[in-house]
Amino acid sequence: MSPAKVVPWRAISVAPVLLVSGPQEFFADRAVKNVRDVLRKKDNLEIVEIEGSEYLEGSIFDLASAGLFGDSKLVIINGVERCSDALIPDGIEYLANPAEDAVVIFKHSGKSVRGKKLLEALRANDNVIEATCLDISKDAEKIAFVESEFNSKGRKIQRAAAVALVEIFGSDFEELSAASSQLQLDDAGEITPQIVEKYFGGRLETNAFKVADSAFLGRTSESILLLRHALDQGAEPVFIITAFTMKLRQMGMILGNPNATPGTMRIEPWKFDKARAACAGWNEESLANGFHLLADTDFAVKGGAKDPHYALEKLVTFFATKGRGQ
Repeated sequence: MSPAKVVPWRAISVAPVLLVSGPQEFFADRAVKNVRDVLRKKDNLEIVEIEGSEYLEGSIFDLASAGLFGDSKLVIINGVERCSDALIPDGIEYLANPAEDAVVIFKHSGKSVRGKKLLEALRANDNVIEATCLDISKDAEKIAFVESEFNSKGRKIQRAAAVALVEIFGSDFEELSAASSQLQLDDAGEITPQIVEKYFGGRLETNAFKVADSAFLGRTSESILLLRHALDQGAEPVFIITAFTMKLRQMGMILGNPNATPGTMRIEPWKFDKARAACAGWNEESLANGFHLLADTDFAVKGGAKDPHYALEKLVTFFATKGRGQ
């Protein structure tokens, strides 16, 4: 027998038995929702959802049997990584003869080895489709997620606009998805960075990288205002210093090496472009002064000065004036 078909979560399709695997719960929930939405379009559907830890012996055969009025069944078994002992042999037995009018979904986060024997049986069965729901951490993957939220609905978003959404919401995929849906509902055209700024610009005020981006663009007044808003809303000073340090390091790598590329620096192309643009007006001496000021400011915000907020404003002014505001 051939192994199960493995697809990304977004490409899941209906099959008698499905395995939704991986630690990213948002993706797993979306995969299940996609199956549920497809089944609801075709038939009267009865949905049964249970926890693997509460599974009782023999239950799967009753749960997957035809409904009272001949309705199709969707059985969702959550938390297979915490399943009872009874689910493992029952699940394996069910695989040999799945019900005709039922779809059974096994959800396993992969966060434990519990249910390993059942997982192996599912993955060895060519009648099973496994939808993988892996965590993603790279910015390029997050941007691709945003773009796919639009592409799947036949809509377009500019790459810079997708980058802006990732900068605002980070790795909160529920927020990224909700923001993408809102933009599609409220704006019929191609989504641009200006539209993202219009709807979600206020969310950027507590983002340390927004403060740094504004400063490196030479917007002194704006960057000081953003800094004050960020501090008023509880941003940690050390995170602001980290944001400036990361940008300055990228600039140093570019200024010190005219042959630098995104590949040699191991950063995304859009980050490389931003860092290269920020290099205008800087030289090795002013960069060195910037690193010294960062060290002094880090000392100040960790108890070395009576007024750490003033130290941060001095830092922001220095960078916004390209080293002339010290």
